[in-house]
Amino acid sequence: MLSQRDHEPDSRTRRAPATPSERRQHEGDPAERSFSPLARLPLWLRHVIPVLLVLGPSIARTDFSGNFASSPAAALLVLVSAGSVLLRRRAPLLGASAAVIACVLGVAVDGPVISYLIAVLIGVFAVARWLPRRTSLLFSGATALLLAAATLAFVNSPWNDARAMVQLAAFVGFATAAGDANRSHAAYIRGITDRARRAEETKESEALRRVAEERLRIARDLHDLLAHQIAVINLHSSVASQALPDRPDDAEKSLATIREAARSVLGEIGSLLNVLRATDAGATGLATAPVAGLADLEALLIDFERSGLQVDHRVAGTPRPLPAAVDMVAFRVVQEALTNAHKHGADHSALLHLDYQADAVEITVTNTVAAPPRPGSAAAETAASAGAGHGLLGARERVGSVAGRLTAARGPGPVFRFTALLPTNEPGVPGPLPRSSTNGAP
Repeated sequence: MLSQRDHEPDSRTRRAPATPSERRQHEGDPAERSFSPLARLPLWLRHVIPVLLVLGPSIARTDFSGNFASSPAAALLVLVSAGSVLLRRRAPLLGASAAVIACVLGVAVDGPVISYLIAVLIGVFAVARWLPRRTSLLFSGATALLLAAATLAFVNSPWNDARAMVQLAAFVGFATAAGDANRSHAAYIRGITDRARRAEETKESEALRRVAEERLRIARDLHDLLAHQIAVINLHSSVASQALPDRPDDAEKSLATIREAARSVLGEIGSLLNVLRATDAGATGLATAPVAGLADLEALLIDFERSGLQVDHRVAGTPRPLPAAVDMVAFRVVQEALTNAHKHGADHSALLHLDYQADAVEITVTNTVAAPPRPGSAAAETAASAGAGHGLLGARERVGSVAGRLTAARGPGPVFRFTALLPTNEPGVPGPLPRSSTNGAP
């Protein structure tokens, strides 16, 4: 039985932060590391240094102020000033306010003014660094006025002249400007880091999206291929079983067609699986499956004819190279339409008409069908379920992906007409809308 120790992760095998946000939390805020003067020091030392800066000048007496031993009140106020700098991160406004109050009272009791002033400047810097600019400016202005008033009221020395007031205001202003500059630099670095992180995440998500789109296209191609070849196998297996007793030659031909169709299916499935495996092996790397186009139409028609579907192929207009996406969609639409004609047609024949227009190519596949079954009968339900298959949905999605229109409907008469209108304008280049289909396209 496993103990609790067995479930604890070994520090040698502990997972490193994988995502950008986890790495950011693990490594700390780069803005703080770059622009805080004490950021590279241990935490305890970051607090000790400001406290020593406040306590150090309180030891010596000056011409215009005493030291911490001047009175118990002075010593207490020195401790308050030293303690205020410890709040500069967690409660900057509270710590700075305590330092200002201690400074005003310290001037009144003849304490070490330099220590009080250093604590005030550290507090003003912290307010400007961590709080909004409006708050820091208001606080700095109030601090300068309070210190000037305390100096005029309690200090009997040359410090109460105009030059001293200007110098005091300059010290407060310098501390405010330094804190604001530090905050601005940290925000700038943080913005750069966030943009880089978002760019990295966007790049990863874009790669994953492209992989998903490629796999969806492969799935559609696989459906189109299987639908056609399985229809061929099904048809010729029936022919072979009927012809085997009396017409062995016809049965042998049908079996040969079945073998060829099965070999084609296995080859195509193998190539598509290789593409998927290559994509998985490369993580976010992209592989490209073979893309068929209208250049392969002749081989497709020969394949259908071998399977027993006679296709009358007609072309209107001047054939021309199509955009890659339109070319692939056109081929798959023809394949799906002829597969439907082969499976559901009444006389195993179909008419394929390609019309190369000025700004589009129109594909029309027409085949005869049996009379519609009586509504409510089992045959009607079977026909309805067959017409709601994934092939037609996939064809609509393909046509919609290139801004085309597709119509598949029965009539007029005992025919089924499959019409797709595919714009041939290059992406991003405006052009006239394709003219409406003459076969009842909506």
